[in-house]
Amino acid sequence: MEFLLSTLVPTTTISVNPPGGTGHPHEPPSRHLPLPTDTFPSPHVRFLHATGTGHVALWVIFALFTAGLLGVWILALRVEKRARIFHWLSAAILTIAMVSYLAMATGLGVTYIPIHNHGSKASIVHLLRQVYYARYIDWLFTTPLLLISLAFLAGLSPAATLLTVLADIFMIVTGLFAGLHPARWAGGERARWLWFAISCVGFVVVWVTLLNGGIQAAKLRQRKTRGLFYLMSGMTFILWAAYPIVFGLTEGANKVSVNTEIIAYGVLDVAAKLGFTYLLLLIHTHGEDDTWILPEWFVEPRQGLGGLDGRTGYGAIRVD
Repeated sequence: MEFLLSTLVPTTTISVNPPGGTGHPHEPPSRHLPLPTDTFPSPHVRFLHATGTGHVALWVIFALFTAGLLGVWILALRVEKRARIFHWLSAAILTIAMVSYLAMATGLGVTYIPIHNHGSKASIVHLLRQVYYARYIDWLFTTPLLLISLAFLAGLSPAATLLTVLADIFMIVTGLFAGLHPARWAGGERARWLWFAISCVGFVVVWVTLLNGGIQAAKLRQRKTRGLFYLMSGMTFILWAAYPIVFGLTEGANKVSVNTEIIAYGVLDVAAKLGFTYLLLLIHTHGEDDTWILPEWFVEPRQGLGGLDGRTGYGAIRVD
């Protein structure tokens, strides 16, 4: 048996003396034990990141938002300044989205997060997945603006609008915690899904508040405006409901590649922002009975002093 082991495993030898020593300094060792010289394999890190396809997709989406922003400014010139509230909101949404995708395309707003390896080599292959946290910064600003646009369209009360926006911010921030939470071990995975579940609670609060109050408020609007609110809120709800599904398949469970993640989120962003913008601006009719018509003093420069009290513009001081 000893011969068989020596032929199968490279060995070296060490000397082992009995406890207490041999009693004579020149006495040879009592026995020799074979020791394996092979070592355990060292774990290595595998990075899951975007390739050329994903980078091209980021640049294409950036170009779409840039062109869309230019179109919004052209549309804004077709209406009077008092009726441009939705144009301004849309321009802000598309500007933030454009900058976000430019940042991601140039390698900014990205990090690597440890994720669990469910494969057979989990002990020796550690996975790090690329996470674009820049999109969460984008959503932190653009999604409240989208909700404000819907609230203005329906004539939602300021209190309900504020609650909707705060719930939305809560949803985005907790979603970011879910995406950035390390999930190398089972405990990390559970914590990630816990944050994801908390974010979904925020999602429910957003839409219960918006739809419950918005439908009641929209009944007081003209038929065309009411129908547009129903159409746009329903479309936005369906699109937003797809985001948690993409998260579950990508950052959550790591079922699809980073390239697929970029394309999926990009399609949703274009539909939820560009589609929303042009549907609103091209269909909505502006008039004196509009939900949000800005006052003249807000959009026009002050023409000077006048009137019985010596004031016509905001902040003007009477001069005797």
